[in-house]
Amino acid sequence: MSDLLFFPVSMPDEMLYSRVTRYHYLSGNRTATETYRDLFASKPFCIGGIVPKQIERLAHRLPGQSESNLAELISSNTTFPAYRPFLGVKQGPENDVGPLGYDGVVRVPRREESTHGKAKLCPTCVQEDLIERGSAYWHRSHQIPGVAVCWRHGDALIHACPECSRPFYRKLKLLPNLTEPCACGWSPLNSAAIHKGSKMEQKVALFAHDILQRNIPPIGSTVLSSCYVRQCKKRGFIFGKNAGIAKLFDSIQSAYGDELLAQIDPAYNTGKHEQWIRLKSDKGQLNMPLARHLIIALHLFSSADGFEEALKNESILLSAAVSPRAPKVEESRLSQKTRYRQKIELLLALRTDADIEYLWKKAYKPTQWILENDNAWLMAKLHAPKKATVKVEKSIDSRDDAYAALIEAGVDELYKVTKDPKRVNIRNLQSLLPGSLPHELDLRKQRFPLTYQQIKIHQESVWHFRLRTLVWTVSELIRMKLPVNYSTVRLTSAVSSKVFLAFCSFFEWDLESLARTGVDAEVLLRSTGVSRNWEGPPVQISF
Repeated sequence: MSDLLFFPVSMPDEMLYSRVTRYHYLSGNRTATETYRDLFASKPFCIGGIVPKQIERLAHRLPGQSESNLAELISSNTTFPAYRPFLGVKQGPENDVGPLGYDGVVRVPRREESTHGKAKLCPTCVQEDLIERGSAYWHRSHQIPGVAVCWRHGDALIHACPECSRPFYRKLKLLPNLTEPCACGWSPLNSAAIHKGSKMEQKVALFAHDILQRNIPPIGSTVLSSCYVRQCKKRGFIFGKNAGIAKLFDSIQSAYGDELLAQIDPAYNTGKHEQWIRLKSDKGQLNMPLARHLIIALHLFSSADGFEEALKNESILLSAAVSPRAPKVEESRLSQKTRYRQKIELLLALRTDADIEYLWKKAYKPTQWILENDNAWLMAKLHAPKKATVKVEKSIDSRDDAYAALIEAGVDELYKVTKDPKRVNIRNLQSLLPGSLPHELDLRKQRFPLTYQQIKIHQESVWHFRLRTLVWTVSELIRMKLPVNYSTVRLTSAVSSKVFLAFCSFFEWDLESLARTGVDAEVLLRSTGVSRNWEGPPVQISF
């Protein structure tokens, strides 16, 4: 028999957190503590996340069987179904992990939980839900990582009050009642859309919503990887006999743009582009966050229908291929001559300047056999005309001029003397750009030559950074009418006091005069006359 008198029936696409909030207001409970005690027999805890903690307690207190209740709550009121196709299948027993072992919940990477620290809503959905369904609620499809707009209306999702910036989600607190105004007076019921998202953002949101609603069963990482690879080859993303990961990545960049990808994927935003696409299984999973999986799947298959159908077909193909293996006769079919020739040809292909000494070093036995039994073929191969190496020049990126101009226009702002100075290095200069530059240095030089030149010109030396930091310290001490000496600088500045003494001597600063007349930090820095790549005073300083 159920311990609960009632629990609100789930609305379409409703988060469990939203149902808990509606229960709180419908039950008439005065405090969140009472509500948590009713539903979970627990003190208030953080109920956000992919699968809320202690969800099995709620499943046990609802009418019916606990197992079916748990399955229904997870599949209908959490974002977990969007993760399920990408988590792989169990490689060991999961029976001892408790109710949360349901369909692989324990395989959700911990990093994904950090993406669920907000509660997002679409004001238009709130208004329509109240009119059409009689209740306003929080949608789970709005909470999927990487989703920034409403899949239905295309409006930008908001996670805080647009008037006072009060966040909707707070730990250990219930979500706001959407029919009640914020403390500042703002209400989603009479709010127009803040701004529309792009068509591409809505396309991503719609794909994520469709994957969530389908409840695709768990898929083995081998099936998922093979499915991605097969579709890559169909789409022309090929490198030799393998999937062309670099070509796929370039195509995704071209289709979605740096700005959208940086917004969706934190790793992309920080310039971590190497191995951004990972199609090899690691511990039974393809080690990529959900948002990245969604982008790759959408780009390759265009729709949730196409993706689900491809997964089914790939599962059938792989299951049919798993049959009693035939004896390994492939190697026996190849004659010794064929195998040794292949080995020699491979070595010659890898190095155009390879000679007989190189072959002896790298493949002693094949070289010995070929010399004794197939010498004419080997001599013909060694004396064959070498193919000229063709160097493919990578084209200059069309954004190069604009990026170079952005750095030139914004670099002075980075060099301002401020309270918390940061050295103007490559990373901080790249922060002026709307997108990231290629991580590989040679590729960066080839595709962004002007931008690379600007970065090299405007990088700050360690000594200039020390000077800029110390100038701010001196100006602040004078402004606060504190003595400027060895002791105060040592206590208030990150710059070594030895550097302070060396600078005072080298620039002949009259600290007493500066203290009397006051000093502007920017003026004092300019008065030193040193360049931004200054290599320091001529005297040696031991730290």
